[in-house]
Amino acid sequence: MTFRFMSYIVLALRLLAVASLAAPPKTYRYFGYGSNVLVSTMKALRRIEPIDATAAVLPDYELRFDGSEKSRLEPSAAFVRPAPGKQVHGVMYTLTADDFAKVGTTEGVPFGYRWKRCSVHTYVGDGEDAGSCSIKQTAPVDTMVLISPNLGDKHIPPSPSYLGLIKEGAKRWKFDRKYQEELEAVEEARNLIIPQGLSGILLQVAEAATGTARH
Repeated sequence: MTFRFMSYIVLALRLLAVASLAAPPKTYRYFGYGSNVLVSTMKALRRIEPIDATAAVLPDYELRFDGSEKSRLEPSAAFVRPAPGKQVHGVMYTLTADDFAKVGTTEGVPFGYRWKRCSVHTYVGDGEDAGSCSIKQTAPVDTMVLISPNLGDKHIPPSPSYLGLIKEGAKRWKFDRKYQEELEAVEEARNLIIPQGLSGILLQVAEAATGTARH
């Protein structure tokens, strides 16, 4: 009886092992905005290797810049907050569980940001209005988005290089023309120690160190 019982245990363990090997690894969808619209930011700076990346739009939210006016290096960063009728264009990444956790760690969750499940619409950018059209034409996709728990109402201008990375990503992904025009209208910080800010320099150094091409 004992031998038969042990045989059952061994068989059960083998079946569990086979099942765990057969089960696909868990993945997460993450909506990146700000400088994270550049894939090289994810790869070179955050050391994350996305499984997939595609342009996407987050409806009924707006892009804001918040931080510290006293900082003369990088005074602000991008955040999103609810705003009916508005849109934030970004990139939906598919990530492994480890890389998804790394996003939270490198972005300062839960202090600077917290996670929120939102619905986004994916699209292939055409530089005109493909993103806006996708809201009506494509099914929403559940995606994790970084939200600030303490976002103020005051706009704090970002450094030219930080805003420049966002604009560059918008052009590479061919975000909607209207959205790109809104980015062009964002006020930039002045009187910084390094006039352009540090964001562009840090990304260039990380790209050189890791051999990552800008994309």
